[in-house]
Amino acid sequence: MSTVGEKIRLIREGLGMGRQEFADKTGIAKGTLIRTEQGQNSPQVSVLLRIAELWPEFAAYLLTDQTDIKQRNPEREGLAEDLQGQRKAS
Repeated sequence: MSTVGEKIRLIREGLGMGRQEFADKTGIAKGTLIRTEQGQNSPQVSVLLRIAELWPEFAAYLLTDQTDIKQRNPEREGLAEDLQGQRKAS
């Protein structure tokens, strides 16, 4: 399992971006990005959220190392349960 910093580096390189371009797109300071990729610091949650927001296809990999995860949305599932409950009550 790779460190989060290694994963960020692999994502950045896979996207064909240099550090400055990635820093500009994500709002991460370039120095912070370098230290994170080198394992000198851990990224803040806001950094992980920004990367996942920009490139959602990497979200599961970034957090878990897994790429075959079926995503679920508890908001939608809750809505479906509410609708089923309303239908039964009618």
